[in-house]
Amino acid sequence: MLISVLALAAGLSAPQAPSAYNALESLPVSAFVIDCQVSGQSLTDCKVVDGDPDTDVRAAKALKLAADIQVPETLALANPGRIKIKLNVNP
Repeated sequence: MLISVLALAAGLSAPQAPSAYNALESLPVSAFVIDCQVSGQSLTDCKVVDGDPDTDVRAAKALKLAADIQVPETLALANPGRIKIKLNVNP
């Protein structure tokens, strides 16, 4: 019984190998808020709220990603008009 408790304690205190999640956490990430018009199941007339796509490559990439998003029909029907989405852009 004592040996199994010691083995369990040793297993819990053993150093863990770095995971893929830890590696992703260390990447610099930029999040941008994009304001878009919902048109059917597409997003149109998108604008970056908190960045300038003319001077920031990541903001331009976020704008391009937003143009490729397909909105589920239920979301489009529930949110006619404009919506804001937040996109994370990795370098």
